[in-house]
Amino acid sequence: MKLLKMRGNDCLLYSAAMILDEDPRTLEKEIGHDGSAIWWPQVKLPYSHRGYHIQEIIDCCIKRGFGLVPIEAHPCSASYLAPTDIKILSPPDQAMERFQRLIANRRGILLGKRHACAWDGSQVYDPNGRIIDLNQFEVRECWILWKSNQND
Repeated sequence: MKLLKMRGNDCLLYSAAMILDEDPRTLEKEIGHDGSAIWWPQVKLPYSHRGYHIQEIIDCCIKRGFGLVPIEAHPCSASYLAPTDIKILSPPDQAMERFQRLIANRRGILLGKRHACAWDGSQVYDPNGRIIDLNQFEVRECWILWKSNQND
């Protein structure tokens, strides 16, 4: 995987470009916008921008014969009628062991609180221009790249 340094705050777009071995401008053109539209003027920059949505990235993946499968780092559940009563599925150490096992040796997009990075199966490719270990990134989930049996 080739490390790409993003322009602006397009971490999701650049992470997708890295796992797909694609030029980010090609993906931007396919998606149909550059993510810079101000959707939330009451919010400070850069959080006021439209940005990109994982569903737009999924469209780009499917076009290339791939899907994205979400794997949560710390899965939890809540009742629809009691949404604040959250139950954790397994202890944190077991959850992280499961997460690391499932994403090992697979490409994917790591999502944190407010940042996305590419994952090559063993290292984090941060679109800020650095390669780091997984324990240096506060990860919430990984959308692993999965080869599809059909193209759309």
